[in-house]
Amino acid sequence: MTTYYLFLNTPRFVYENIFDILYEHFLTLKVEPMENYPNSDQYIAGSLVDTSLCKCTGGFPQKSVPEDKNSFCFIGRDDEPEYKCYPYKLSKFRYFLMVLVDICTAGFMWLMFYWRPDWKLKFTHYPSTFEKIDSVYLEILDGTKRVFVSAVKTDDVSVKKCAAYLFRGNQAEISRNQTCEGYQNSYVNERETSDDSCGGIEQTKVKYFYHHLMRYMWEDSVQTFIKIEGFDGNVTVGYVHESAENALSKEEQSECSKLHGENTIHVEVPAYLKLLISEVLNPFYVFQMFACIFWMVDEYVAYATAIIVISFISAIISLITVRRERQALHDMVELQNMAKVTVVRDIRAKEITDGPSSSNGSSVAKEYVTEEIWIKDLVPGDIITIPPSGLQLSFDAALIAGTCIVNESMLTGESIPVTKTPLGSSESELNNVFNVESQKSHVLFSGTEVIQTRYYQDEVVRAVVVRTGYGTAKGKLVHSILFPKPVNLKLLRDAYRFVGIMCGIAIIGFAYSTYTQIQHGESVRDILFKSIDIITITVPPALPLAMTIGIIYAQSRLKKVHINTISPQRINICGQVDVVAFDKTGTLTEEGLDLTDIVPVYSDKFASPTKPENIISMDKKSELIRCMTTCHSLTIINNELSGDPLDIQMFEATGWKLVEPKVEDETKYDQLQTTYVRPPRDVNDISSSIELVENSITSFSSQSEFEMGIIRQFPFLSSLQRVSVIAKPLHSGPKDMMVYVKGAPETIAKLCLSLPPDFASVLKIYTQQGHRVIAMASKSINLSWVKAQKIERNVIEKDLNFLGYLIFQNKLKPCSTAVIRDLDNAMIRTVMVTGDNLETALCVAKDCNILKSNLPILVPKFSMDSINPILTWFYIDDFGNKNNSLERRKSPLSSSEESNDTNHIINMGDSISANMCQIAVSGFDFSLIRNYFPEFIPALAVQGAIFARMSPQQKTELMEDLESVDYHSLMCGDGANDCGALKRAHVGLSLSEYEASVAAPFTARSETGIEAVPTLIREGRAALVTSFGMFKFMALYSMIQFTTVLLLYTNNSNLSDYQFLYIDLIIIDVVAITMSRNHAYKILHWKKPPTSLVCAEMLVSLFLQIFLQFGLQLLPYILVQDQCWFRTPTYLNHTEYVKYENASIHQEISTTTAPNIACPAPHLVLPEDNYQRTFETTCLFYVSSFMYLTASVAFSRGRPFRTAIYKNRWFLISLLVLSACTLFFMFAEIPEMDAFLDLWHIPELDFLFIICGIIAGHFIIALFIELFFIENPTLWNNIKLKCSCFEKASKKKYKNLESILNGKITQNIDDVESKFSIPSVLVGQPIYAKAKINYYDSCDGPYKTQL
Repeated sequence: MTTYYLFLNTPRFVYENIFDILYEHFLTLKVEPMENYPNSDQYIAGSLVDTSLCKCTGGFPQKSVPEDKNSFCFIGRDDEPEYKCYPYKLSKFRYFLMVLVDICTAGFMWLMFYWRPDWKLKFTHYPSTFEKIDSVYLEILDGTKRVFVSAVKTDDVSVKKCAAYLFRGNQAEISRNQTCEGYQNSYVNERETSDDSCGGIEQTKVKYFYHHLMRYMWEDSVQTFIKIEGFDGNVTVGYVHESAENALSKEEQSECSKLHGENTIHVEVPAYLKLLISEVLNPFYVFQMFACIFWMVDEYVAYATAIIVISFISAIISLITVRRERQALHDMVELQNMAKVTVVRDIRAKEITDGPSSSNGSSVAKEYVTEEIWIKDLVPGDIITIPPSGLQLSFDAALIAGTCIVNESMLTGESIPVTKTPLGSSESELNNVFNVESQKSHVLFSGTEVIQTRYYQDEVVRAVVVRTGYGTAKGKLVHSILFPKPVNLKLLRDAYRFVGIMCGIAIIGFAYSTYTQIQHGESVRDILFKSIDIITITVPPALPLAMTIGIIYAQSRLKKVHINTISPQRINICGQVDVVAFDKTGTLTEEGLDLTDIVPVYSDKFASPTKPENIISMDKKSELIRCMTTCHSLTIINNELSGDPLDIQMFEATGWKLVEPKVEDETKYDQLQTTYVRPPRDVNDISSSIELVENSITSFSSQSEFEMGIIRQFPFLSSLQRVSVIAKPLHSGPKDMMVYVKGAPETIAKLCLSLPPDFASVLKIYTQQGHRVIAMASKSINLSWVKAQKIERNVIEKDLNFLGYLIFQNKLKPCSTAVIRDLDNAMIRTVMVTGDNLETALCVAKDCNILKSNLPILVPKFSMDSINPILTWFYIDDFGNKNNSLERRKSPLSSSEESNDTNHIINMGDSISANMCQIAVSGFDFSLIRNYFPEFIPALAVQGAIFARMSPQQKTELMEDLESVDYHSLMCGDGANDCGALKRAHVGLSLSEYEASVAAPFTARSETGIEAVPTLIREGRAALVTSFGMFKFMALYSMIQFTTVLLLYTNNSNLSDYQFLYIDLIIIDVVAITMSRNHAYKILHWKKPPTSLVCAEMLVSLFLQIFLQFGLQLLPYILVQDQCWFRTPTYLNHTEYVKYENASIHQEISTTTAPNIACPAPHLVLPEDNYQRTFETTCLFYVSSFMYLTASVAFSRGRPFRTAIYKNRWFLISLLVLSACTLFFMFAEIPEMDAFLDLWHIPELDFLFIICGIIAGHFIIALFIELFFIENPTLWNNIKLKCSCFEKASKKKYKNLESILNGKITQNIDDVESKFSIPSVLVGQPIYAKAKINYYDSCDGPYKTQL
């Protein structure tokens, strides 16, 4: 047997290693000090040393504590949640110990580990290195303190080629034909190579784990786990093109699937039994089961049985609801998993003898060997062909050849067909990293539908699969539904804290109960049972359910007004909203646009505006008209013109025809057969804007001189803010082509050779009136048809000639102004976040009152100093005057010679205040401020009113900035470019009914409009107040019953089984269900509801009510004992009591404590098991029953958040019925009823009136406390005003900022978390960027050239 020596002189002793070795190998262990051995300083302290190895190794092998650098790693990219990952190794000894503990605790420890897998991991595993790992411990770094556990698996993967998607890090430089030496640098840990060539089979061992259905694989080169997502961000565009020329074989596809898994978005629908077990093991139901078992043993059989039945019914309803929702999600995605698709397995050269492409009559074409497979078998790198009939996509693919018209409404919420063009193949583009977001105009997304395809000659429409499964666009959408970020954590934490306080009270009651039972000489069993009963009373198991009942009612009311939610818990957050961000187009304004004017340019001068009705009379050879008729992405689908509404308006205004060849499959075109536009032949030809022709165009010369063929389209990109086309006059030469571009004026201006001198002033005239302005430009170019298909976009979009403006009117929705006014009255801040022009946004914002007319507007302006920008702030005015241009006016300090005239300081902590100015920025400004002037972000978050020209990513960043200063934000958009912001905001409301809106927490019908915003906030406030009221009610209910039982334990009594049943199941349940039915108040009030369970109002209210009920229960308990008829029952055992009944003993054997012996008193003789039937029990039962009803009334808060209590008819009826029942028990003298309820009839009517007086007094005082003290804003404002003499920071950062900006508090606040460094600047004073960052690396798209 091998002998191991353990060196002990170390503070870092690793017990896990020792126990594992002993358990697994049954080794003997000798413990000796290190100094007994020569050269012991060479060994690591705390290591196990095998002395039998000394002869062959010349030293002792070491097993030591892992180094810190291997103890954890970080997982996650910029657009993903970040995790801190710790490696753990299974300890067999610990696992065996856990099994023993589970058995010894009768499964209690197993239950604890079921609730907390991280505890189980730390109990059965020990920290290890990533080389020897069985499980990972994941800590998410988003502030929620959530942890996860996943098991690590190891697989052998055979790869026939050096698959580039295995590489990470320097992935952009990898190509498919890379040598095998590069393969040695991948994350593969162990490798068995049977063939050294790239075509050989390599056996690789890879470590991976699954977390939330996503696979993470270990990458040794960067020492972390990487999520497997295919090509996105990991390969170059050139690699994608190479993949399109090297089809995966069946064997390669099979091996790749081991890495990527199946291409399915599988939503499991759990079986009913599994759901039931999961539901029953919920801590809430476990506590219910424990309490019910305890009550049954304690002979409360009827009550326990009723609770079990109700809990079972509740669990069944809950699991049916969960399964129905999961089934609906499953059905939404499962049909696509069952489809088939055609993939290319081999590409061969094929000679064509009669092709037109060669002068000798022969050419070489490609022959594609295809195979039809199930969609689930697709992997990244597969080449798929798009059939002419279209295809429902279940994968993300980069389009390589052909053009596709795609319906992306399921993902974007836009019903406009989108044109997808092939991925760029120019030399500069091939070296770019392939990114799905930046290349989205060339990517076919999962969840969308190809409705039409077009291709050149016999070329097949092909695409390369780049993402599969949950990595696709739709997969991420479904993933966000299955695993949403937890919400309302603060409310949940407050609830846990309060439950902790109640548990503390329960412990006190437990100790008191134990003491009184010992004093009465009770048995150990009775002492234990009665003491535990106190705990089950103090912590009501129905508390979580009661707190969610308000959400359930609010969700039901929202459905009636067509507002749906996938996250009901966010309804409470709606009541905490501080700021609402609106998209403009389609949200505040009407969906469509009306063309109002065309402003052409002749000889670098603007001509008089032309109305749309006069366009048809304009020169048909005008480049402006040609741009209007060709520069778009319109197409004909089902004999209707389809595309962007702006393009449709523009094209139809010209009266021209869009002509598409009508061939058999409606999918082909070549240079002799293309989509073209032509003017109407006569007046009768204007009726339709489309035309389908049967025959191809055979000769350009035979066509009208006005007709224009559309050769290539470059679709609109939000990063570029423009769209362009290459068009050809059909009567011109083969290479005579034109480039037409239209887009944002500031973008087009940078691309033009020259501009009219009044370019800016004319633009401002229209934008100040709220119009949307589109600029147009063109140039001629000498280009062949083949080169036109390959030329880069940036090559043609330069050196343009400016053509003029198109002026569109986007009218405000009738309800927009009213909604903004309601939000202003409620003191909820409103901002506009739009992709439109800044001046247009300013005008629309003023029209709908987002911008306040009495406040100045501040805008930033940037200039350059070497490579860093300089920021200067300016005022603007007259933005709503159609006769004046938008002028920036500097303060007197803007020039040195006027610097002494005034001291006009713009202090982002003094003069720029919530009452003094508003900030308007563009996306360009926003990007620079975030990168170079982050000190202005807090002020921008508090003061910003207009955010124009914002990209989808910038909208998301704005939501993050608002959250960073503790705003609760609501984003309202149409679901198109707002998806990221809708998901990032606390509350996202999508005015779209398409599948993309599923990712938003709330969706409303488009016809509902932004009126859904105040409705949502009102319902959120009602639900929040209801939840708080229910929490207080349940807490007070526990304290009332706690007080009742504690007082009765004093004389060794308690409430009976049926008394508990009446209170808990009839009074509490009926009241809890009905008191939450109050509707939301119809007016959005300026007062905010409480947002914390531990705020002053909540705590003061609850503790005052607790003290009140305690005093008014103690009073009748004392008074009843002073009555002359009061008797303490005499308890006989069963035999004696039978004798007593049979013998009809009438002698008085009971004693009295009443002073008046002459007062007639009943004889109280009871069996010993009927100890609950006493006068004290009867009095406290009557009083406490009414106290529950009083508490429900006191905590049923009405205005200004909910309707008045008298409008809740069911609640009033329940109060009246329950009050009548309790009064009937009090005054009716029915022995059978009294015996059933274990009550004694009180013989003196006057004492019953005294009890009624106590009940009425409690009702009056309780309502007085709530109405005139707790809900008195004047009183609380005075209290806060008196406390404000001490400078104190608020818990909300934005309130501190507002206070600093208003000068109410200084910046020297003791609270470190609330300190803000807010710069003071002069209007017109330049501010230099401190950080020396390359500006061109920090901006994208048009921002790179805007300076």
